[in-house]
Amino acid sequence: MSQTTQPIAEDEEDWFNKDENDFVVEIPSNAAAGTAIAEKEVDDCQGASVREMLDNLKFTADDVDGNYIDSLKRSDPAGLKHSSRKVEPGKYVQTIPFTKLTNVLDNETVSMFADLYVQKEEFLATLTKRTYGEELMLVLMRIMIKLGSMPLYETATVQFNDTLVRFCDALLGVLSEKDQKHRELLEELKTFPTEEHPTKKISIYPTVKELRADAGPSLDLKRNIVHGKYESVEHYLDVHLNLLKEDFLIPLRSGLEKYRASVAKHSREWTFVGENIRVHYPVKLLLPSTINRRTVKEQLIVVDLDPANRGYSNESARYRRLSLPNSKRLLNGSMVLFSSGPQMDDLVVAVISCRDPNQLLDGYINVELIRLDKDGESNDDTGMNIFNRPLLMIESEIFFEPYHQTFNALVRLREENFPLKSYIVDVSQPVQRLPRYFTEGKGHLFVNAGIEFDLKLPESWPKESLKASIGLNESQFEAYRMALTNRFTLIQGPPGTGKTFIGLKIVETLLANTSEQILIICLTNHALDQFLCGVTRFTESIVRMGGQSKHPLLDAYNVKQLHEDEQIDRRLRICYYNAKQQYLKLVEQFDELQEQQREGFDGLSKPMRQCMDKLLDASRRLNELSQLGTLKLIQHFRVVAMTTTFAARNRTLLELLRTPIVVIEEAAEVLEAHIVSSLTQHTEQLILIGDHKQLRPTTSTYVLSRRYKMDLSLFERMINNRFSAATMTVQHRMRPEIANLLRPTIYLVLEDRESVQALPGIVGMKKSLFFLRHTFPEGAEPTASKSSKDGQDEHGAGDEKSKRNVFESKFLLALCEYLLAQGPYTAQDIVILTAYNGQMLQLVSEKKNRAALQGVRIAVIDNYQGEESRIILLSLVRSGNLTTNGDGNTIGFLSHENRICVALSRAREGLYIVGNMGLLARCSKTWHGVERRLDSQEAIGDSLPLQCTQHGQVVEVKTPEDFEQFTFDGKTCICGILQR
Repeated sequence: MSQTTQPIAEDEEDWFNKDENDFVVEIPSNAAAGTAIAEKEVDDCQGASVREMLDNLKFTADDVDGNYIDSLKRSDPAGLKHSSRKVEPGKYVQTIPFTKLTNVLDNETVSMFADLYVQKEEFLATLTKRTYGEELMLVLMRIMIKLGSMPLYETATVQFNDTLVRFCDALLGVLSEKDQKHRELLEELKTFPTEEHPTKKISIYPTVKELRADAGPSLDLKRNIVHGKYESVEHYLDVHLNLLKEDFLIPLRSGLEKYRASVAKHSREWTFVGENIRVHYPVKLLLPSTINRRTVKEQLIVVDLDPANRGYSNESARYRRLSLPNSKRLLNGSMVLFSSGPQMDDLVVAVISCRDPNQLLDGYINVELIRLDKDGESNDDTGMNIFNRPLLMIESEIFFEPYHQTFNALVRLREENFPLKSYIVDVSQPVQRLPRYFTEGKGHLFVNAGIEFDLKLPESWPKESLKASIGLNESQFEAYRMALTNRFTLIQGPPGTGKTFIGLKIVETLLANTSEQILIICLTNHALDQFLCGVTRFTESIVRMGGQSKHPLLDAYNVKQLHEDEQIDRRLRICYYNAKQQYLKLVEQFDELQEQQREGFDGLSKPMRQCMDKLLDASRRLNELSQLGTLKLIQHFRVVAMTTTFAARNRTLLELLRTPIVVIEEAAEVLEAHIVSSLTQHTEQLILIGDHKQLRPTTSTYVLSRRYKMDLSLFERMINNRFSAATMTVQHRMRPEIANLLRPTIYLVLEDRESVQALPGIVGMKKSLFFLRHTFPEGAEPTASKSSKDGQDEHGAGDEKSKRNVFESKFLLALCEYLLAQGPYTAQDIVILTAYNGQMLQLVSEKKNRAALQGVRIAVIDNYQGEESRIILLSLVRSGNLTTNGDGNTIGFLSHENRICVALSRAREGLYIVGNMGLLARCSKTWHGVERRLDSQEAIGDSLPLQCTQHGQVVEVKTPEDFEQFTFDGKTCICGILQR
């Protein structure tokens, strides 16, 4: 049956949970034969709907917190309804006394729910009484209003509201027409919308038809809106949900298109390794009883990846050789597809649910089945034989989990609960911009460093006193003031202008002057850790969500530590225990159904499918109860911090928290869908800090970025629509000559703080900035789009084509050794950056043979935004290709201004670049501008000038071999080397 959710209260936290199907109270009907039909309908409707409603105090969203649901549930009644266990004949269940109900009602919502959940049978019996006193009916209605007033998730909404309406109609049928007060309350309960929302028709899971379509975007795909507003919330969701889906599906369709072409040439070879997909053949889906007994839903279906090559030991030599547990392949949350053959006449959509390293070494993984689909009009999947026969398995290179979590967070949004709708959808700036929680009492009066200022009168602030006491320059002060006095704030911070610094000052002020909780969200774990380390300087009331923190300072603030130190509410523990017992009973039931399955039938029987549906519901109940327990632990912390992926995965928790203040760092690098999925209807103040001139959000499909503007962040879209933004203009990072490369080419205004004038020059170098020109050609790894016996290479990888330049790699490694030999620098002072993964691997491989370089970091530009180093050595790679690829005179994404900006702005004291400037300047106006700035500073040439630290003599080097003439023993200078 359904899905539904439980919301919560009017002024309390969100609601949540799910009830169990088994606890249904069946009151025998003793109505006399002469009872009027109308009365009988009222009783039947009342009893059934109340039971359904309480059963539906659980959600079954399309997917909640890592549970994957789709069309295993079909339109047949048995597939849509839970078979609720009836109370044994003659069993009497006591009702809850009226006084106890009133006490329960007085509790905050989560406590009220927990009280009702632990005595669920008694509460059902109370609701299904045949008669209600006036006071009892009023209390029950208030309880249901309190539980039903919170936002419900889509797949649960229709069913819940339907039962809610029937329940109210039943009570209205027995109430006197003169009892207007109670009738109005019941009508209020019925006001929730019951129509099916259009977004429910969109599923992120592919169908046979979608996978057979052309590789490009869907013909009816809508573009992201760059200028202007969206027509409605429905229009907004339609655009962003479909863009998310296509960004995942296009690489999958493209890979399948190449796969089918490969099979057409090599009809007997069904294994395949391509740029976007790997195809494994043969594999088998097994029921767990054929391996061993399972105790969790995530292990109900086993995939044997190597059924043809197992020996008597049941081990797989091939998968032990591949050592996949150490790779990022076949991760939990990855989507895999199964089919009988390359034509994809049938399709099993599944998600990897358990990746045990030891089992993976033997070629076993576990999956959850999401959708069974066949070509043709019939959707009856009962007869699909999917077990114990050879299938091909398609593994996508694109990780499914972030798409799935963000999609399911967005699909729950509606007109009435869309966060900051007037800004995000309507693209308008309301007259009243101050957050509502400031407007009552004296909450608008703030104090910082003993100086008072009024948020309602921002122009009256004592600017100079505040700037001096807080330590802000003029542009930082404007950003600070805008953030505190607006519901929706954009702060642009060019490189080195102090984005993290100003964010910390804003958070510190809000913590000191409000009692509100603050939610801090970052795209990456690294950025989140960096920001939180700053927050620890002015509060201990911090909880860091997720388990990926790498900073030891934050260990004490991790939510895992809280779970170890604090005990969950006793009632919630009882609720969780009861739900877990039901869950385990369903697992046992599934095992029994396997054993009963008739011999020779390898399909998913209807009872098994229904049991899996119930297991999914039971799993969601456990997840919801777990989140309620987490809520109890963290709701009183002043700062809650998480990544965008964690926020999307735990949207229920965000709604329960009702955090009014949200601060998002590096917001211009986050997809708009990820930001919106991190917000709730309770968001009162959103502060976006970023720089749209630096890296944009990443998409897996270039065409969606170029033609459909999917990589346009919310931050940049608002600036395009002339929203007020505070831009910081004074940089504190780079030597002036390095900053000159960015102005005015990228930033019209970028001033230097006085302190950067005093940064030291680089020891052993004539200049602190230099571009070494060369024309040595680039190379590339061949694209792995061939058939192979194993369907993969020996390393379990099939990296897509990535550029590399051997000359640049050798030159920069030799230069790095030279710099380290000068004395003042350690390995932590130098970072080697490159634009391509292939070049990074080349550098890492060659570095292994150079002992002096151990500890020097090598990174790709895209992974280094937000970081800096004393010295940066930059390899641009692109220099034309001697092969006939047809791309010898292009520079690819090196022409993107955003990437150029990041590459040139990471160094504090020294920046040394190696590249083919002639090619770069021909292909990009931005590089042409950079070339002019380098020329004006005499910082570009065909040889790199080194300078003796003892005598000042300059020696020019052109090739890696030139460095071999130097001895780095600390006794001999470079003056003896003739200039080349």
